[in-house]
Amino acid sequence: MSSHTTRRLFPRIAGAAVVCGVGSFSAITTINDDWDDYTNFFSQHQQQKSEKPNERIVILGSGWGGLSALRKCYGPNKDIVIISPRPHFLYTPLLAGSAVGTIALQSACEPIRALVAQAASKSSSVTYVRADARHIDVENKRVYATEDGVMDLELSYDKLLVAVGAQTNTFGVPGVQEYGLFLKEAEDSAKLHAKLLSNLERASALIGIGDHEKYSDEINRLLKIVVVGAGPTGVELAAELADFKEYDVKRLYGEEIASRLQITLVEALPRILGPFDKDLADVAKKHLMDRGVDVRTGVAVTRVDSPKAATFAPSTPRDATPEEKADALAQAKTEPIGTLVWAGGIGPRPLVQKLARSLGQSDTRGLKVDECQRVVGADGVYAIGDAALDGYAPTAQVATQQGKHIGRAFRDGVDRPFVYKHAGSLCSLGHGNGIAQLVAPNNAAINIWDVIGAPAVGPNNDQRAVTGLPAFAMWRSLYWSKLLSNSSRLSLSMDWLKAQLTGREVAGPVLQRKGTYFPSKGSNTVRAVECFGTPLRRNPTIARVSEIVEEKKSKRFGFF
Repeated sequence: MSSHTTRRLFPRIAGAAVVCGVGSFSAITTINDDWDDYTNFFSQHQQQKSEKPNERIVILGSGWGGLSALRKCYGPNKDIVIISPRPHFLYTPLLAGSAVGTIALQSACEPIRALVAQAASKSSSVTYVRADARHIDVENKRVYATEDGVMDLELSYDKLLVAVGAQTNTFGVPGVQEYGLFLKEAEDSAKLHAKLLSNLERASALIGIGDHEKYSDEINRLLKIVVVGAGPTGVELAAELADFKEYDVKRLYGEEIASRLQITLVEALPRILGPFDKDLADVAKKHLMDRGVDVRTGVAVTRVDSPKAATFAPSTPRDATPEEKADALAQAKTEPIGTLVWAGGIGPRPLVQKLARSLGQSDTRGLKVDECQRVVGADGVYAIGDAALDGYAPTAQVATQQGKHIGRAFRDGVDRPFVYKHAGSLCSLGHGNGIAQLVAPNNAAINIWDVIGAPAVGPNNDQRAVTGLPAFAMWRSLYWSKLLSNSSRLSLSMDWLKAQLTGREVAGPVLQRKGTYFPSKGSNTVRAVECFGTPLRRNPTIARVSEIVEEKKSKRFGFF
């Protein structure tokens, strides 16, 4: 190519790159509803710190809702504290991929240090403290938190946001907590990844011994994976496992291991993917079964007998008669298992239940809130996401919108009714497939959904269904755009590319969380606390700290 041609093409290439960059930035900003970060830029710098006392804001939780609120509630005269045992934002839709090595676990975890620093540059102070909130005193507006039982914090607030999410609900099924694995936290993904690889190696070693008849039952047990719960999390995990089996287990462990690896998806309800239209759920079920997944609907796990066995029985409705329940139990069957992953539902955290009871609520599944997400009977307390009893689905989409709504209310000093705008639901089925149920406007002269042949679905036929590769591309594109930094987007892109070109990561993960310990001044006590942002002593929201000394006695230190 001549230099003249190069000089002629360069402006066009540069212009195209600029257009693509601006377009991508605009699309990501629009999807994430973040234009106010830029429209308010100049007004933020024009605001002057007033003489009135700083408003003390405490945010409990570092998930979708809590961090969305943090990113919007900045402003002068605001002292903000984030309390969470997790010093990172966990991108939960990516946990299934990290469990089988499609992506590195780090790509699903966004350190919140940068977010804290960004918010601190726009507020009087912002501090993150790694701790668990244990009690909320709504009368005196205090929050009490603890770090591994070693340090107790007392925090005063003017406004408190409860965004602690939910925890896994085992519904009292015996043995699940002791012998099952979960997919709720980063540690869960690491444990599952390690368990899968360990069982594959053990089965491979037994096959290598040569006496197949002697160890056949043990090999089959090691290679049986049961996923309980066929919501989006369970379905996406089963799909990732099917991809792992077809593309990586066969290549790395051999045909015999791959052919004997069994993936079972168990759902107590009559069908999988309850939030989706039945036709879309049937598409997903057929795809999984075609990939070799054993999909069982109307079946419940009634007991996990040991790490090696679980009992299955036909599920019964809540209003089943004693005779129907007895008949179902008579059909119960115990089967050997190698790995059991419980994705069967969520329940309220103890903090939420405790506060709900103290407020006189009979239903403690969440905190009762009004139209502005204010907790009824608790002045200055707000609840969002899975911690709120507001009638919305327990999804990241709801929590994110509520978090931004409350953050703006804190920033502007005005409470407004929350209005949820449902955009749709997505589910990855692996192997370049997925399903999407989207809320689509139908007021254009030419309806693009009719042009591409997307059928109407939903109870009112007001949504559109997309399946196959387009839905899979939507899933990846949307969740890629939802990451909180360009660094995470780049890391995730490279992981996906690496998995496509060279296969999944099969190195056993090592993940251990440790507290930060350092001696206190003028004493022999050891303080355990992990925090960053505005130093503890400079953030007036934190009133005092109590430390437990080696002799099991408590000593209280005043910070102010």
